[in-house]
Amino acid sequence: MPAPEIHLRQIARWCERRIPEHARHQVRVEHTVRGSNVTILEARAPWREDLGSEWTHRPIAQLRHDGAHWRLYRPDRNSRWHPLDDVVAQSAPGPLLEVIDEPGRAFW
Repeated sequence: MPAPEIHLRQIARWCERRIPEHARHQVRVEHTVRGSNVTILEARAPWREDLGSEWTHRPIAQLRHDGAHWRLYRPDRNSRWHPLDDVVAQSAPGPLLEVIDEPGRAFW
């Protein structure tokens, strides 16, 4: 079941508000949607010409929707996703986005 459109808009707004406009030429927070999974990415502008002109992307978190609830996952160093067992599933993504922002969670 695809994620509710209203929730996807909420996630998109959250990503857009993460970085002040004056810094968006260097760093952005973006999201991609694949089925009912939403991956949040940190995007960085190219910083060395010899590495190319493409922005680099690093996964930060993933929100998965099972039809009724959202669950929060984090990547390990091999880009495998693991659920955060201490975070309760939510009916909307907002509370999980707040968890990503919590100091000490080390998503960033």
